[in-house]
Amino acid sequence: MEPDPLSLFFGNDKDVLAAVKASCSLRRFDNGATLLAEEEEDNEVFLLLEGKVRAIVLSAEGHEIWLDDFGPGEIFGEMAALGGFERTSNIIAVTDVTVAIFPAKKFLGLMKRHGSIGLAVSKILVQRMRSTTRRMFELSALSAPGRIYAELLRLSKPYEEVGGEKRIISPAPVLSVFAGRVNSTRETVSRAINDLEKRGLIIREGKALIIITPRKLSGLIS
Repeated sequence: MEPDPLSLFFGNDKDVLAAVKASCSLRRFDNGATLLAEEEEDNEVFLLLEGKVRAIVLSAEGHEIWLDDFGPGEIFGEMAALGGFERTSNIIAVTDVTVAIFPAKKFLGLMKRHGSIGLAVSKILVQRMRSTTRRMFELSALSAPGRIYAELLRLSKPYEEVGGEKRIISPAPVLSVFAGRVNSTRETVSRAINDLEKRGLIIREGKALIIITPRKLSGLIS
């Protein structure tokens, strides 16, 4: 029996899940659809059940600035519900997605009645604050290559098939998307990765990138 997708965020307590199901509705969005729009005044909370979405803002020149990606089990839109202000970013589906949608009043009621939900939301807010602080530091303190190296390490996972210190990014990142993550250009990212290949610090293996010596790559961050 497959687990209830709502349990990805809310846990497996039957009473909690029953209250959650009574408070939300499910909806599907096609790839490319806008789930939330910047400056809208609605305050619903979304839990992503299937697929992937991306948070972006538009610069004054109309360029997309990447903020974050969300996968199954992650919530978004909670800031408008908690603070009562307009949306601060656009949420775009980058695959077909299924979401659970909670009216703000019902979501806040769940947080008040079930401490586990309030704690989970608090942890998310802390994580996002730390992530924002880290990225602000990197933008102000690191060079473009340094930001690229740091992001490669963040995206990588231990390469368990071969053991040792090697790490893998699979699939390899799309350069234009990666550039948005580090506030750089596709060309700069391409040059930095090609340079790492020439130096033997990373290799391409099928559709993946393998970081051969993570410690040396970490030492280049500046």
